[in-house]
Amino acid sequence: MGLIGLPPELGIVWVTAFAVNIYASLVLFVNLIPGLEVTVSQITVLATGILICHNLPVESAISKAAGVSFIYTVLFRLVSAFIICFILGLIYDFFNFLNEPYSTYFKIEPPRAEWHFWIQDQLLNLLYVFCIVVVMVTILQLLKVLGIESFLKKILVYPLKLFGISKEATNIIIVGITIGLQFGGGILIKEVKTGKIDKQSVFLAVSMLNLVHAAIEDTLLMIAIGGHYSGVFFARIIFGLMISLLMFKIYKKFTSFYEKYVFDDSIKNLPTFKH
Repeated sequence: MGLIGLPPELGIVWVTAFAVNIYASLVLFVNLIPGLEVTVSQITVLATGILICHNLPVESAISKAAGVSFIYTVLFRLVSAFIICFILGLIYDFFNFLNEPYSTYFKIEPPRAEWHFWIQDQLLNLLYVFCIVVVMVTILQLLKVLGIESFLKKILVYPLKLFGISKEATNIIIVGITIGLQFGGGILIKEVKTGKIDKQSVFLAVSMLNLVHAAIEDTLLMIAIGGHYSGVFFARIIFGLMISLLMFKIYKKFTSFYEKYVFDDSIKNLPTFKH
């Protein structure tokens, strides 16, 4: 934490985000933060890092099911998160921006200890996830019926080509950015398994979505706890796109390395990217 200018106590918050999810880390955050003296910039750095790197076991498993190595995904997100946090902290310090003391204005009650309350909470969480998936899938179907999905695909075709992603992978990008990897994982994997998307596009699309996904829900959540939009939205999006472009350049130079050590068998059998 010292490398990115954060107090060590916040390390447990980020580790919880790594291992579980954002919501679990926020329970720790709201109970730890009253005893710490931190600035808005530090909270923004932490929030941005959490957005880049969280829920690694589940989301890396989704990436693996799509054909990209589990270990690669974990390392890619960890390294990327620390880089953006380090750079963001330097920028805020250099411009003396958001250095006012952070003050919390909310409190989340800790989970109730009794086992029947735990079961009740888990059932509610499952119902919540189910409702989100149903709503999002319904919206996607409506977008197809109304022709909006086709319109979005036409708009995104050229920009995505700059990142080495074909038009066949546009739906993966739309689903991941709106729903996220966890909720949209099934749709993402289904799209990959159709065999219509080339291996380069799958790899680069999955890499991009590991850095930028659930852009609405997760961003609003981090802003709600005090993260500034300059970090949790703009810095995250810009950084994610820059790293995605860099990954495209690296992949083109070391294609054989990625196909040998990063791709799973399911992605190796996909067609080659057509220019």
